[in-house]
Amino acid sequence: MAQENKYKLGDLTFDTEQEYREAAMDLKRIKGLMEKYDVENPEQAKKILMSVKAHPETFRSPYGQKFIVKLERAAGIDTSQAAGSSAAPSGFRARPVLEEDKAENKRAKKEKKQKEKKQKEKNQKEKFQIFTPRNFAIGVVIVACVVVFSVFAPRLFSLNNSGDSNGDIRRNMVTAYANSQAELKMQLYTYYYNVVGQTEDEAQKDAEEGLSHYVMDLSDRTVSRMTDSEISDIYGRLVEGGDIQNNSFVEPSEITVLKDKLLAAGLSGNTGNGVEGETAVEAAINSMMDYQHRMYTSLCYQYSLLGNSKEDAQAYANEDMESMFGEVIYSYNMGIDDKQSYFDSFIKRGLIKDNQIVRFSADPAAYNLPDLTPAIEVAFSGGEAKAYECSMISYAPAASVFYEIHAGKKTGYLWFRNNGGNTDYISLDDETTVTVQGDFLMVFGSETHSGEWFYNRQNIGIKINGDTSSLISYVHDLTY
Repeated sequence: MAQENKYKLGDLTFDTEQEYREAAMDLKRIKGLMEKYDVENPEQAKKILMSVKAHPETFRSPYGQKFIVKLERAAGIDTSQAAGSSAAPSGFRARPVLEEDKAENKRAKKEKKQKEKKQKEKNQKEKFQIFTPRNFAIGVVIVACVVVFSVFAPRLFSLNNSGDSNGDIRRNMVTAYANSQAELKMQLYTYYYNVVGQTEDEAQKDAEEGLSHYVMDLSDRTVSRMTDSEISDIYGRLVEGGDIQNNSFVEPSEITVLKDKLLAAGLSGNTGNGVEGETAVEAAINSMMDYQHRMYTSLCYQYSLLGNSKEDAQAYANEDMESMFGEVIYSYNMGIDDKQSYFDSFIKRGLIKDNQIVRFSADPAAYNLPDLTPAIEVAFSGGEAKAYECSMISYAPAASVFYEIHAGKKTGYLWFRNNGGNTDYISLDDETTVTVQGDFLMVFGSETHSGEWFYNRQNIGIKINGDTSSLISYVHDLTY
């Protein structure tokens, strides 16, 4: 009988790949939150909990629920009492009322009546002593307050009713906040649907998840219909959460990263409709030229990070462009016939669909690559593994993918090239052979390692000078 597949992550085992991926995603979110906030600080823990409450889909695994409990403890929320503090504990029995208790209650009521009687007699006596020094002083103060109020009240009401009041400022800030989110949400949806290739539901879900990094999601709410009280409440929550400081917006770092991806994909501020007067063919080819130019510039820069000369970096980038696009457009000065020829060629390659260019995915898994963020372990020639923080710095790893790595204050780079472009084989042992996926290079300080790489679904194997004992493993950071 075949053994049932299990997915293990840390100390948990999952029956399905979906549950495994949700747990891995929760761990990445937790790490990002811990880098941005001090989760032991009660105020910051409350801020995170407020965001999670507004977006209940943030965490979907036992790791996420464990993290929420940790936040509640840091925020001073007693979860053990929340379920029903008014209910008596199990096994509790009420004590019978004794005769001594009845006598004590009777004495207490009698003393209370005596005190009330004395206070009433005192008040009755003071009622007829109107012209005392104390009452005279109080009267003088009241008259002075009436005079001051009659002089300054008109000016105060005038200021409060001006068009530049605090109420208008708050409404304008909340409106701008909501409009910015609505625009970003549409761009994110377009990115996930057209660039990454997700379904409509998946794109909608990921776009909403992107906005969860804000304190509140107002992208679907009509601010103009909100009352002043609602605006004031929302404004207060944005200030308390840190999205507004000194009447200026403070953009979450996660949103900045998302906008960088949109910019790289050509979606930032771009409606995709071309300019007025362009035909569909011209608009598509002009967009393709712009996309190719940005991709080429990015590749040249990334190759230069590895110490290549300008000429070598351009040569590598040109090879990558040819392998990805088939045809690379170098001239902006071409006639409609040339543009039509390019248009037909890109349609055959699947790079233009419905008159829109189809961009390469930013997801490494789309090219049979593991997601190496946020941490990896690297071992060369069977030696001791070293840990590195890892982040991808290329948005379309179709031909070459680059990662930046850190260990302490040192920085280096990883490069996997010709993804799927080779036909060589690597013998792992007498019975196992894998296909080479491409060339590998790692530069870290004075260290340089180069060879060929393959991916066997568990780690990336490296063949260096005939030795296949080197590998790169993905590490989940479970310390939170």
